[in-house]
Amino acid sequence: MAQRQPEPDHRAAEPRARGAGPADAGPRVTTRALLLGLALVPLNVYWLIVAELRFYVVLTLNPLFVTPIFHLFVLLGVNAALRRIAPRHVLRPAELVTIYVMLVASCTIATHDYIINLMSAMPFAGWFATPENRWEATAFPYLPRWLLVWDKDLLDGAFNGNSSLYRPAVLLMWLVPLAFWSVFIFAVWWAMLCLTVLIRRAWTDDTRLSFPIIRLPLAMTREDRSGPTMRSAALWIGFAFAAGLSLLNGLHEFYPALPHFQVRARWFVFRTPPWNAIGSLPVTFYPFAIGLCFLVPLDVSFSCWFFYLFMRAERLIGHLLGYDAVPDFPFVTEQGIGAWYAYGFFLLLITRKYLHNAVRVALRPIGDADAAEPMRYRTAFWGLIVGMAVFVIFWRAAGMSLGWAIVVLVTYFLLALSITRVRAEAGGQHTVWDLEPRNLFRLFGSRAVGPKNLAAAAVSHWYWRLNRSHPMPSQLEAFKLAHEHGMNLRGLVAPMLAAMVVATFCGMWACLHVFYTDGAAAKCRGFGNWTGIESFNWLGSAINQGFPAEPRRWAAVAAAAGFVAALSALHARFPWWPFHPLGYAIGPGLIWLWMPFLIAWFIKFFVLRYGGLRLYRRALPLFLGLVLGDYVMGAIWALIGVFRHIPTYQIFH
Repeated sequence: MAQRQPEPDHRAAEPRARGAGPADAGPRVTTRALLLGLALVPLNVYWLIVAELRFYVVLTLNPLFVTPIFHLFVLLGVNAALRRIAPRHVLRPAELVTIYVMLVASCTIATHDYIINLMSAMPFAGWFATPENRWEATAFPYLPRWLLVWDKDLLDGAFNGNSSLYRPAVLLMWLVPLAFWSVFIFAVWWAMLCLTVLIRRAWTDDTRLSFPIIRLPLAMTREDRSGPTMRSAALWIGFAFAAGLSLLNGLHEFYPALPHFQVRARWFVFRTPPWNAIGSLPVTFYPFAIGLCFLVPLDVSFSCWFFYLFMRAERLIGHLLGYDAVPDFPFVTEQGIGAWYAYGFFLLLITRKYLHNAVRVALRPIGDADAAEPMRYRTAFWGLIVGMAVFVIFWRAAGMSLGWAIVVLVTYFLLALSITRVRAEAGGQHTVWDLEPRNLFRLFGSRAVGPKNLAAAAVSHWYWRLNRSHPMPSQLEAFKLAHEHGMNLRGLVAPMLAAMVVATFCGMWACLHVFYTDGAAAKCRGFGNWTGIESFNWLGSAINQGFPAEPRRWAAVAAAAGFVAALSALHARFPWWPFHPLGYAIGPGLIWLWMPFLIAWFIKFFVLRYGGLRLYRRALPLFLGLVLGDYVMGAIWALIGVFRHIPTYQIFH
């Protein structure tokens, strides 16, 4: 099994801590890199929105986003040409990292799971309200009207297309709610950045986490690209295999006579009892996913695929025991609530001494204890407090009671810590939405929660949904990547914030432009109907029919929390223990990725068992090549679709 990671050194926040240094140490962010990053961000955002919203060619569903890797690949090609004709203009590694980090920051905003969800949900209730669903009578009185758009005449162009966004009445209708949502987005992104600064050293410098997501961009941005990475024959063999496979499968979309090798989901359906209780299993062979999963420690990758199948086995056992008639059995959502809460509290427990020292330094600065951090702990601490205050005030104004707003705030930040740690250890999570208010309120009953809180939960669903582009993991990975290059971390904060702001405005504009040009309901294959349906159908049902609090749901939450606590204790005590608690938390959501985790775990197990670290190091470039080749070809297909305005092959889903 993988080597056990040591406990964090909680003394890291003390003065003159290991790894600390002057604030101006290391390469700085250059004006050239900042300007080039700011020029590429709007292009990247428009590319993402058109590909994902118009054609549903999704490039941001996985934690290693496709387009920043493609941009980095192109910049390396430009660098190769500049070395021959103008060596003095070659982009240095720190500049490549800066541009890459800015593009990643833009992808946390302009994405299928974030800004597209918001823009799809805002007009949904006003447009789809009918006498049959009775939303106008039952739900509208409780909805915060200032956060949504309502004028059906002006929305006709957005849903049917062939219209103009640039009419004063249309722009004014969208301007006010988007301004309020922008304040919320900025506050949350800033608060996540501050929280990242407070825990950065504990999880990057003082704990040996694998950080699979940064391994490819790290290899691509190293100044010496000789050795086992970018000049490795194994890497280019992997690249050629994955890119060639994607090329062939993409051409098959246009020329069906060409062969096709299915790597996307095939649904394995059990048709006979009792096995049909398992449901259908998606079987996938994504080259990029196998490559990324190969970077994950063995105990983590094993736990990920094992607990996905474990949850399916629960359905079979429940069927055999006669629990089919129990609604929602085996309560996967409630198990997720218990698992994520327990895992989050476990992370607070093991990081508590470090956080205590960081807060102590923030309140009573001691020398240069935080000199090497992206910002002073005082700034990060009070910035976090301000961001949290804006969060609570925003949802109080939206109708949520103070008590529930605080519960939701704590839950969101606890989940942010958990997802960030999962990304640092497992490289990715998928479909994480168990802790969102809609599910939490289900535990207490609709009458106890009240209609205003229910309405606020429905309106907030867009940013809780799936959490695949959550900003905090990308922020921590950005600092880890820069730290590996010895960069001045403080210089990265402004470029990241600038990229986020530009991406927010450009993303909102790009969505509206596509809406009014092509029609959200007419031609947009990636229009988030599901976001509106999940939000407002749920709200209508919760208000009209209601739902009671059920002890069996609480029992599932408690059992899952206890199980994670037991797994955490056993994993910390016994080096041979194969089950990692994060696998139980994210396992049920690995719908598309459980098979790549299984394949990569199997290969890595035998590589380490029979070839040791030497063979593993020799094989590593091959798997990085799988990721790079799949991503580059997938990005090219998406670009072809955007420029030619046609649907093209996508490498995922």
